[in-house]
This record gives sequence, C-alpha cells and structure tokens, in this order.
Amino acid sequence: MEPYDNFLEGCLFFNTNALSRTLLKLAEKEFKPLKLSPAHASLMLLVYDTPGISPKHLSRLLNLTPSTITRFVDVLEKKKLLKREAHGKSTHISPSEKGLRIKAEVALAYKQFVLNYTRLLGAQATRQLSFSILTANKEISESSDQND
Repeated sequence: MEPYDNFLEGCLFFNTNALSRTLLKLAEKEFKPLKLSPAHASLMLLVYDTPGISPKHLSRLLNLTPSTITRFVDVLEKKKLLKREAHGKSTHISPSEKGLRIKAEVALAYKQFVLNYTRLLGAQATRQLSFSILTANKEISESSDQND
C-alpha cells in the first residue's frame, strides 16, 4: 500500500463521502431530464417493484428516516407520480397513472447510471466495492444500534 499525501486519503469517512458526491453528480445527470432527484427515482423504483409498500418498509430499504420518506412521498405525490392510500392505521404507497407512464424512463435512467459507473470502474471492481460498502455499513449500523 502506498503512503498517503495527507491523512484524508486514508479516511473511510472522507473517501466514502467524496465518492458519494461524485456518484451523485453522475446520477443527477441521468435523472435531470425526468425532473427527478436520484433519491426520488430510487424510491419510485422501489414503489414500482412493490406497489402498496409501506413507508416503514421504504425507510428500511432506503436506509432513511421515516420523516425523510414522508417528505419524499409528499414531493412525489405533489408531482402526481405517487398516491398514498390509508388502510386503517397503515399507509400504502403506489405509483399513480402518471407515475406508471414514466416507469420505463426511470428504469432506463437508472440502468444508464449503473452502466456509466460500471464502465468507469469495471464490473468486478464495482461489485467488490458495492459489497464491501454494504458489509461495512451493516457492521457499523449493527454495532451502533447495540451501543444506543
């Protein structure tokens, strides 16, 4: 392993945030024509896959707080891309007719985004990096949850 020019180059926190910002720029470019943020598009893809999904389940899948999910759904509902249905005390989120009309475009933009960074990093490096980050996040989250 090569020595670092500065301490930040060896810092997981700094490097994952820098990578996140770089990936966000690539994602924003793909979703801009749809007038969707990458986070909103990710939520839409999950709703397409699981119509009637609960906000709590979305929160777990996206690793976001329930209040953030509520804000995202509010925005997408205002754009008439999602609909919220109350069933007793529970709420279910589904795509609206307008949301379904852009399903293929959202999926294509996401696929193009993944292909772009995979082309830049290589397929094997992309898989390994994604798995390493997923594993690290789970380990840190579980440890943090136990200490709370």
